Amino acid sequence: MKPVKILHTSDWHLGHELSGHSREAEHDAFLGWLLDELEEQACDVLLVTGDLYDMANPPVSAQQRLYAFIANARNRLPHLQIIMIGGNHDSALRIDLPGALVDERVYLVGGLPKKNRQPDFERICIPLENSEGQVAAWLGAIPFCRPGDLGKESLEELYAETTRQLLARANGLPVVLTGHLHVAGGDVSELSERRIVIGGEEAHAASLFSKDVTYGALGHLHRPQQIAGPSLVRYAGSPFPLSVTERNYKHSVTSVTLTPDTPVVQELSIPRVVPFLRIPNGTPRCLDDVVKELEALPVETLPRDQQPFLEVSVLMETAEPHLQARILNALEGKSVRLTRINRVVQQSGHLGSLADQRQELADLQPEKVFEALHERKYATSPDTSLERAFAELLLLAETADPTLSKAD
Repeated sequence: MKPVKILHTSDWHLGHELSGHSREAEHDAFLGWLLDELEEQACDVLLVTGDLYDMANPPVSAQQRLYAFIANARNRLPHLQIIMIGGNHDSALRIDLPGALVDERVYLVGGLPKKNRQPDFERICIPLENSEGQVAAWLGAIPFCRPGDLGKESLEELYAETTRQLLARANGLPVVLTGHLHVAGGDVSELSERRIVIGGEEAHAASLFSKDVTYGALGHLHRPQQIAGPSLVRYAGSPFPLSVTERNYKHSVTSVTLTPDTPVVQELSIPRVVPFLRIPNGTPRCLDDVVKELEALPVETLPRDQQPFLEVSVLMETAEPHLQARILNALEGKSVRLTRINRVVQQSGHLGSLADQRQELADLQPEKVFEALHERKYATSPDTSLERAFAELLLLAETADPTLSKAD
């Protein structure tokens, strides 16, 4: 039997802005490249493992971009199966809603499918066809699961039962299991990936994907990477940097050919159409040195959406009341888009208060702020029970779906 070829991608974050700068041109370039690769690689399945949108209530342009891509892919590749699951940034209902309007080869799984309040494995388990129309593998489409999705069942139990259901249907064929979650051992970006539970407790064991799973297809972490575990498990990663901390990532999509034996995996590098600059490129320097380097940038006339993103990092040796003005003056006429000015303060003495740390607001992590405030008020770190209570509140706040009404 001819094998199935999957192209695994993730974390598109349609509608994303970086410090107020649109990413639409980058998304258009990526989606155009992706269509060409699907055709050139003769793929049977496109699998997108969550965070299609950057927010639960995305702009209309982002939704139009997704629907136009699906239509173009179906027109160019009539045989292609398209499977898209919801992520923690997505509204489950918004992903599910167009399902009635697409054909039978497009599967939109925004939230965990249920029937009589139990997981609906008839919808979760999807047969994958090869280019000859034969079912040559099975896929378990598990999206990001919010606390209310599981009921009394644990995530481990859901994955174990889904694997059992897949194996019963597959009858020896390869099985694929998806997920949008943080698996232990994954490398996390500092700024753009939401740490929704304190102390890494959101990291699930790689044993969610048992040795019987041929390929575990993950989304949520933006660096393409393989996770050590009982089976082959990979994060596809995002199509381009979603923060300055990801500028050195080698973004790619993953091609997976499900042979009867070991799957054949290949990373396909995504062209980067907009560069990321950091000045200075190494250790932060004083304002005078930084201004000189900014003034030395070439004067180029580029369309706004093609201009490089720029992060400026300044070593603060003393108060600099005109810091922002001097940087903006130095950038006058330069074809760059400033994302942030990172003020780095040399520390001396204790680091106990928030004021001492002098961090940028955008860089603060909620759990760190909570811990620092507790230490400042009570002169001790919060205990485990309090950390867990805060973690639950943070999880609810970060993953709340604004499209759900109180009645829902």
